[in-house]
Amino acid sequence: MDASEIRAGLRRLAVLGTLLCASCSFLLQNQGPASPLIGNWEDADRNKVTFRADAIVLTPDNGEATTMGPAACNGSYKLQYGRMETADLQKSFPAQPDLQSKLKRLLTKPEYPVADVTCDQGGTTYLMLDGNDVLAVYRDAGVGGTESLSRI
Repeated sequence: MDASEIRAGLRRLAVLGTLLCASCSFLLQNQGPASPLIGNWEDADRNKVTFRADAIVLTPDNGEATTMGPAACNGSYKLQYGRMETADLQKSFPAQPDLQSKLKRLLTKPEYPVADVTCDQGGTTYLMLDGNDVLAVYRDAGVGGTESLSRI
């Protein structure tokens, strides 16, 4: 192997290295930040909700964990993380003025980080109120309810 062949091989290696670094950078930039809800939370009755990137795990106090997914939701399951404007949610339950008023009182910011879960014909929107508190808004056939969760 002469010097020109070695230089040509080094140039190819440098180009491949640059392309590899650029590809890794592109992938990392497009993954988006992890949701601040990822982690473990519990309600006043010590029932746990674990948010993972790909699923939600529900663990009743003194019970077995259930991973939410198509099998647990009659084939209809969807999990989305993001941010949500709260104005529409505050108006979502016209037949329950007490719930509407509670949502208006609790949701004082225009938007929050959320995890939105659809399971079968119902769903839950988890709104992260601050670093330690989440409000779960349940909905099923137009009827809603709420529950507070705390980070553990």
